[in-house]
Amino acid sequence: MNRREAAIDLGVRAAFMALVYLAFALQLPNYYTVHGIAALLDGAVLIGTVSIGVGITMLAGEFDLSVGSLAAVTGVVVIKMVGIGIIPSLIVGVLFAAAIGALQGLIIGVLGINSLVFTIGSLIGLRGVALILSHENSVTIPIDQLSDTDFFTTPLLGVFSPLSAGMVIVFVVAGLFLRFTRWGREIYAIGGGRTEAKAAGVPLLRPMIIAFTCSGALAGLGGAVLSLRLGSATPLGFDTLLLSAATTCLMGGIALEGGRGSVVGIAIGLFTLRFLVTGVASLGAPYYVQNLAAGGLLIVVVVVQLLATRHRQRRARMTLALQPG
Repeated sequence: MNRREAAIDLGVRAAFMALVYLAFALQLPNYYTVHGIAALLDGAVLIGTVSIGVGITMLAGEFDLSVGSLAAVTGVVVIKMVGIGIIPSLIVGVLFAAAIGALQGLIIGVLGINSLVFTIGSLIGLRGVALILSHENSVTIPIDQLSDTDFFTTPLLGVFSPLSAGMVIVFVVAGLFLRFTRWGREIYAIGGGRTEAKAAGVPLLRPMIIAFTCSGALAGLGGAVLSLRLGSATPLGFDTLLLSAATTCLMGGIALEGGRGSVVGIAIGLFTLRFLVTGVASLGAPYYVQNLAAGGLLIVVVVVQLLATRHRQRRARMTLALQPG
């Protein structure tokens, strides 16, 4: 897909996102109020933050299934360490999660293990670690320190809270990293084709480690900030986080085969999903209807994307066949 086709694809996805928003805004007046928009942004923080990391591994042609468990164990770690201070415990938690991600990327890259298989093991193992650290119970912030977490929900500027503003910063930094740094271009390169990337002199191990480090750090960040905002963490939390993050990436145009997609697309997929799920919930529909709506939309998006990919491949073959010689 060339730049023009990519821009058209993003434009179509953005237009569809706007239509979903308008469909519910016309029925729900709070959808376009400052409070309503702020609530939508805050509700997107966890999935949005984790989706960026999952999307980066998908761009590298891999998939990190462990993000839910890593978010849970990081939440437990941060809550148990909150005595050293909110910010220091948050930093320690993110560094811990980044180290786990880097280790996964190193092992997968060196041994050539399928990332789906390896991260299923990580998912199970990290869940066990969370249960051990928490003694199989929810852990909570001491009452005398609960007020220290108030700034997470304090209005910052207009519709933004500290958490939603932080999510926007993460999106911007990730987008700039992938587009303008050598390391980001290497992630795209190995996702587009390992053999071709190796032939072009692109190292295979470094971008693998970087991709999984980003995924781990962002999963840890999402789990940590949500646990701090709620004042507690549960070892069995975030069970549906992976599905939501993967749905966001696919709706945003991240290719399953790797090497194609953007952070802008992830943002579009995120808000398309949030507008749909929040809108259906605000209309009073049961929870299962929300799942059906999100699942149905994902199927439609994936089928349309598959048909578009086949059309491009067929057109490329026809063009090649018409060339002389």
